[in-house]
Amino acid sequence: MMIYGIAQEDRTNSIRSGIGQMRRIAGHPATVLDFQNLGVAFDPDDHESGRTTVHEDRESGIAVVFYGTLFNVHEIETSSGSSGRVPRPRSHAERVFRLYQQFRIDGIGRLNGGFLCIIQDPDAGTFIARDQIGIEPLYYHLQDGRLVFGNTPGPLFNHPDIRKEIEPFALYRYLLFNYIPGETSIFKGIRKLRPGHLLTLKDGRFSGRPYWRLSFAGTASAGEEEISGELLNRMREAVRIRMGTDDAPSGVLLSGGMDSSTVVQIMRGMSDRDIHSFSFRCRGKSFDESRYAEIMSGACDTRHRLVEYGPESVLLIDEMVGRMDEPFCDIGIEIATYLLGREMGDGVRIVLTGDGGDELFAGHPVYLADRTASKFEKLPARIRRPVTAFCQTLPDTDRKKSLTVKAKRFAYSLGFSPDLYSNRWRIYYSPDEISGLATPAFAGRIADLDPLAEIRDLYREADGPDALSRSLYGDYHTVVQFYLGRLRLLRYFGVEGRFPLLDPGLAAFAATIPSALKIKKGGEMKYILHRTMEGILPDAIVHRKDK
Repeated sequence: MMIYGIAQEDRTNSIRSGIGQMRRIAGHPATVLDFQNLGVAFDPDDHESGRTTVHEDRESGIAVVFYGTLFNVHEIETSSGSSGRVPRPRSHAERVFRLYQQFRIDGIGRLNGGFLCIIQDPDAGTFIARDQIGIEPLYYHLQDGRLVFGNTPGPLFNHPDIRKEIEPFALYRYLLFNYIPGETSIFKGIRKLRPGHLLTLKDGRFSGRPYWRLSFAGTASAGEEEISGELLNRMREAVRIRMGTDDAPSGVLLSGGMDSSTVVQIMRGMSDRDIHSFSFRCRGKSFDESRYAEIMSGACDTRHRLVEYGPESVLLIDEMVGRMDEPFCDIGIEIATYLLGREMGDGVRIVLTGDGGDELFAGHPVYLADRTASKFEKLPARIRRPVTAFCQTLPDTDRKKSLTVKAKRFAYSLGFSPDLYSNRWRIYYSPDEISGLATPAFAGRIADLDPLAEIRDLYREADGPDALSRSLYGDYHTVVQFYLGRLRLLRYFGVEGRFPLLDPGLAAFAATIPSALKIKKGGEMKYILHRTMEGILPDAIVHRKDK
């Protein structure tokens, strides 16, 4: 699953040399397309499977390369006039071409999937777009009017002008967050295109801009019951278009929480076929949620596989690191994901997950922390300071969601600025602590850098009416990207993760749901999801106290 390319206004020996390097990608033979000022290489297996498709229109000279998945095929064909006497498009690339003919580059925003889309138009320029949510990554290197890009960073180093060096600024961010949020990658000179953005090459100049942005500005005026009904319909559609129509069995990662339970319940309502569900069991009692997964498996009659996650499983981290595009570390859940990927079989090649539900419905404890902090910080300093000092002396514990751990973490994170919103609770070290741990040479290189400036800028973009909406907006561009990076590890086992709760249309609708229906005044989280699924999911799931 790999695509790689070079775009340059003037066709020179440099781009020809780069295209020559494309003949092999990551040690595998590559299919290479040589356009006017664009070279694209991809894995032949991706072309055979339909993951990479190409369309060239000789009359207009427009060429389209589509990499990834497209879910709303029927909608696209209808909106682009592919009906009646007009033959149906033979590929996703041709579907994009017809959209482009009708709507120009704005047509990209009508796609629903995980994709990279490359369009070369002799009149308008070359466009490279990443899907709205960021299911597919895009790494790129820009130098001297030449753009080298790929869905993983590895193939970029096949280009003779790109060296593999660590970017200190990105390493600094990694140490703070345990992953690397933002546009800077771990490799010097290689950046990441933001979700919902496109790069344009026109008249020898490159530019970037958003073609889609999640907006929280509008608030639904409908009543709770009407919102709940519309939400259920949209979730059903998001699941339906991701299940596919082939005869291969469908899979689902099932934790037994509200999000994955909602997904599997909707799946069962749409299909009588076997559904394969996968969950893991930790030996730590407070972390083991497997009984809830088994409740849902029984309710939906899935073929359930429970994978044991023991202490020895941690050793898999060595194997995993070699398969990461960039470093990330939430060792519990990422190893669990990897374990589940290894166990998938019986023809399961597509697995749905509940990822994205915390952002749709405000289900993460950090949102309550935001609310609590806004009140606590109004207290006089003479009260706040001794309280936070005491909380930071509390002992650690290995119990999940321990009150003492929450208090200790809360007190520490209050030291970070409120303009970081929900991300203030996810920072592991202060800049001063990092400098104290670093070698003098590294400390000197990062001394004048602000690793949090880009995070603050995200929240300045947010157009929501309250703090919760701004936190949710920022999380789509930060922690959601971490989730997606972790779940891309499944691809090494031939499994594609699909995320109905990260559907762009569903996310846009949920952004209009008032914050008061996401978190109630008493602190009940994901209220609107619980309200919607009550009577549909088992009571043991809907009325869980820890979800």
